[in-house]
Amino acid sequence: MKRALRVTCVLWVAAVAMAGCQDRTRTRRVLEPFTVVPGTPTVDTKAPEVQTDGTQETGDFGVNVPRQCDVFRQLPVRQVDILWVVDSSGSMAPKQARLAANFQGFINQLVNANPPIDFHIAVVSTDTDDAAGRGKLKAWTISGFTEDFIACAPTMQGSVTCNTGPDVMSAVQAFGQMSQVGIAGSAQERGLYSAYLALTNTLNNSTPAVTRFVRPEASLYVVVVSDEDDSSCTPLTRQAVCTADPGCRCSPDTALAGAGAWGSTEYFTRFLETFKGYGNEDSVALAAIVATSDDAGVPSQFGDPSPHVGCCRSLSGTPCPAGGANDGGYEVGYFGGRYVQVAAATGGVTVSICQDDFSQALAALGYAASGLRQEFRLSRGPDLKPDGGVADGLAAYVAKSTAANCMVDGNCPMGQVCRGQRCADRVAVSLSPQAAGASYVRCDTAGLRNMVRFDGTAVPEPLSTIEVCYDVLASFPTTCP
Repeated sequence: MKRALRVTCVLWVAAVAMAGCQDRTRTRRVLEPFTVVPGTPTVDTKAPEVQTDGTQETGDFGVNVPRQCDVFRQLPVRQVDILWVVDSSGSMAPKQARLAANFQGFINQLVNANPPIDFHIAVVSTDTDDAAGRGKLKAWTISGFTEDFIACAPTMQGSVTCNTGPDVMSAVQAFGQMSQVGIAGSAQERGLYSAYLALTNTLNNSTPAVTRFVRPEASLYVVVVSDEDDSSCTPLTRQAVCTADPGCRCSPDTALAGAGAWGSTEYFTRFLETFKGYGNEDSVALAAIVATSDDAGVPSQFGDPSPHVGCCRSLSGTPCPAGGANDGGYEVGYFGGRYVQVAAATGGVTVSICQDDFSQALAALGYAASGLRQEFRLSRGPDLKPDGGVADGLAAYVAKSTAANCMVDGNCPMGQVCRGQRCADRVAVSLSPQAAGASYVRCDTAGLRNMVRFDGTAVPEPLSTIEVCYDVLASFPTTCP
């Protein structure tokens, strides 16, 4: 009896303890408000679909045309080395004479620049057959002094002094001697290869101790004068033994006359563009005084019966015949397409060799040689939107180095606009060449150009900023007629 009572007491104590340890927190259920919607529920069994607003659908899709702005900087060149490569073949006597007679116009552009240009001038012929003469500069002799290049530098008084004498006329006289390279040279005119040999000749390159024709800090301008196209082969530098001209294709000379046997113009373009080091391609250019026309029916020289293309100049004033032999009354030039290609690729200019007067051509070349760029190639194809002979869809702006700073157009003088925080002149871009203005050039004899060209007084000054803005034409043609 006592045992049962004891067990009962223990159970009661345990129950009381458990009751004392229970969590007294209570959870309350919250009733959300709801509304009973009348009707019978249904399930849509159709396939998924996209609903469209028919009032907005046109079906007319096109490319989202971006706006492109290309920015250029005019070069600040103050030193330039100018290499003339003059054709020495049998038909060049009158052209050499006109070159020497009109050289004053070329050198005046260098001397009259503000400030004057520090320039070197040298001459080499297109004849590379003569192992003793290839790559060798022509010399001048005046008052007992002889040198193989002209060197003219500005003075503190703003004039120019030359190694040929105290005035510029002595330099003109020296060039007259140098440019008379004769007419007994090779009939295989290799102007590009000749320039290569002259520029890589160690005797023509300056050293820290000696100043020669080629200076490492100066820009380089090569001018080729020829009435024939280039016949250069590609120089080779990696083969130890060569049976032809040293470094020249390693094949007999007779093999170089075949179609496709000449070296590629791209090789010489790369050579020139990298001559001053990678990234300095704007410091080198090649210009050409050659036959720029490819008109058919040019009379042949030396009784050659094959058809020719190029240009013709009558010595008597009578029209040039359409084909046939040259009886001595005409000057002809055969299309210099290879020179034109390299000039176009390096930013140089080309002028016709069949002109009666070289003065204007040489003045233009002198201006270009002074280091000022005339051509600015666009990065993409523009939508020109022609309007009355002007490219309405293409805007060009030129800000001089002395232009005022600005934030808005109102900060600039009347007639100028604010571009890149500099006050700039807006220049109309014509669709045809301008003697003193800007024009757009898509194609020329060298092929696709896609550039804006400034001529005459419109050429931007040194250190100017040039900006060309345009809508990109998605269907821009990349081939020429």
